[in-house]
This record gives sequence, C-alpha cells and structure tokens, in this order.
Amino acid sequence: MINSTRILFAIFIVSIAFIGCKKEFISPPTALNCNTDFSSHENNKQYQDALKLYTQSNIAPGSIIGVKKHHNEEWIGATGFSNLEHNTPMQPCSQFRTGSITKIFTAVVAIQLIESDSLSLETTVSSILPDIKIPNANQITVQQLLNHTSGLRHPTSDDLSYQLSLINNPDKMKSMTYQERLEAFVYDKPLVHSLGSDSYYSNAGYWVLALMIEKITGKSIQCNIEKRIINPLNLTSTYLENKENPNVSRGYNFSGNKLRDVTLWDIAETNADPAGGMISNAHDLLAFGEALFNGMLVSPSSLYLMKITTNFSSCNGDCGYGLGIENWKVNDKVGYGKNGFSMGVDANLIYFPEQYITVVIFSNYGGGNSKEVIEKLLEI
Repeated sequence: MINSTRILFAIFIVSIAFIGCKKEFISPPTALNCNTDFSSHENNKQYQDALKLYTQSNIAPGSIIGVKKHHNEEWIGATGFSNLEHNTPMQPCSQFRTGSITKIFTAVVAIQLIESDSLSLETTVSSILPDIKIPNANQITVQQLLNHTSGLRHPTSDDLSYQLSLINNPDKMKSMTYQERLEAFVYDKPLVHSLGSDSYYSNAGYWVLALMIEKITGKSIQCNIEKRIINPLNLTSTYLENKENPNVSRGYNFSGNKLRDVTLWDIAETNADPAGGMISNAHDLLAFGEALFNGMLVSPSSLYLMKITTNFSSCNGDCGYGLGIENWKVNDKVGYGKNGFSMGVDANLIYFPEQYITVVIFSNYGGGNSKEVIEKLLEI
C-alpha cells in the first residue's frame, strides 16, 4: 500500500507549493484525560526505550506505540505532539486516522456475513449489485475483492484526475461518498489485469464490498461495523463517520524543506471511507486485534482463510494479501495485520501468533516511517 501511494505523494509535494498561502483555521483540541499510567508495567522501561528508538529513527512530530501480550496488561506510550498549531502533546489515548487498517473492519463484517450464509467467497458482485457498472461484475468474487485480485483500479495511484481533484479541491472530495467516488473514478474503467491472475491494491474493491454489505443487510457499513465490532468490544474511541473532531491527531508532511499540516487532504481522501476512514486509538486497536486473532470475531476456520496470502511474482515479495489483512515478516517471525498510510498518517496493526503479541504503531507523518522497532518489541 505504501508503494501504491507514491505517485500521489510526489504530485502533492510538487503541487502544494503552488497552492495559495491562506492559513487554514485549526480548531483547538479539548483537554484529554487519559487516566492511564503504564509506569508500573513490568516492561515499561524496555517499551519506553523502544518508543525512543522509533522516535529517533523517524521525523514525525508525534508517535504512539502500543503492545499487548495475550493474558498480560497492555502498554501504550506516546511522545511528541498531535497538533503543532496548539502544541498539543500526543497522549496514549490520542485518537488518530488509521488509514487502510479500516479494511480489516470491513473484511470482518464480510466474513461474518459469509459465516451466516448471507455471502460466500464465490459470490459475484453482480449477483448482489446487478446494476453496478464495473467490468466483469458477473465474474468478480468477494474473495477477489478482499485479497486485491479483482483487477479493479486504485484511483489514489492510477488516476491523475482523482489525484488532482484531491489536491486542488479537497472540500469537494471530502463531500463525496465512497459510492460517488466509485461512480466517478472506477465505473466503466478497464481492469488492470484479468481476474485472479495478479494482485493490484485497490480501495475500490472495498468500496464495492461495502456496497454489497449494505445491500444484503439493509444497513450502512458504519452501522454494520458498530453493531458487529465496535459495540461488542466496547471500542469507545473508534468510529467510521464524516464528522469534525479536533481531538484527532493532525497529519504532517514536507513540502520542500517545510513541514506542513496536511490534515485537510487526509480528511478529503478518507473520511467515512470503508477502505481507509476509521478513527481509533491504540487501546481500541489492540483490543480489536487481539479479539480478531483469538477467535472472538470470526471462527478459527475463517481466520485461517483470512491469513492465506497471495504470492505473485510481480510483487517481488511485497504484496502478500489475505482477506483484509497482509502478512508481515520480521526476520524469522511472521505476523498478520495492516498498514494504513496517507499524506500525514502511518498507522500499523500487527499480530504475531507465535509470540501471542499485538502491536500498534502510529506516527503523524506519512513518509513511510521505519518499522525496525517491531523487531525490538518482539524481543522484549
């Protein structure tokens, strides 16, 4: 996913230098009271050292690391600032944009519908959405949408009109629903490759999947995620809505040698998007990850299928996509989860089954930050 956004990132770096200098009004956050103290955690010092290492290896204004070993207490640490305009410290409970981690939530809803026989991995798009105007809709399956083998396009990286609209008219893009984006930028466009013959990362696949979920259940994707995941797990800081929230961490990136607040563009691309719009915090993501990979949200057999990843030669080992998740290799250790990346976001949720450990890493800089700290966390 990081590589697939490089084109948009490069265009952004060049373009914003020519955008007017009118200063954006940034609302002040309300005071946060995390009510958390991890100083007595048995691994507090080692985790603090890891957080320091992560901070030193990156240039993000603010960072968060969360770790949860099965049957042990979680640990969450934060450093730096979530909002430079108001000098707001990043805190362990700070909310942030999760980017494509959202896809795991949408995938879980789809898997639950499969378990209730409302869907199957072989269900075709047109059998649920007969009027949808995408090529081969009568052959594209739920499985291909989930593991990025449908050949559907990814406007973030392959559609110049999408990229320029996002950069030059973010307010308009923010107002578009994911269905409107699908219609504007994906309908009637040829597939990138033939069905199932390769993998090509695609937010559009999850837009289609969300439409199928909504058609089957009669409820919005937001309501489905709330009912099936957020409410049962009591994820009080997690939501998929298009709403203003000054407490969500701002996002930053460089234009030339100037660090710039790029939240406007992050919001424009991802708000309420079932492929990338989830707001959460480290505690909630740790709870979600542990619940998913320990069988509280889907059955063991479904989880097994989710972890079967693609392995096409064109990927050079860099796109092992499962059903909503990806595999992560850290030396001889294998984890499963997702990276969420946008202009001012680098969020990661990974579970390592052999170590029974869930890891959340976030920074509010979208430059593709170093993940070497994961190796250190697994050694603690």
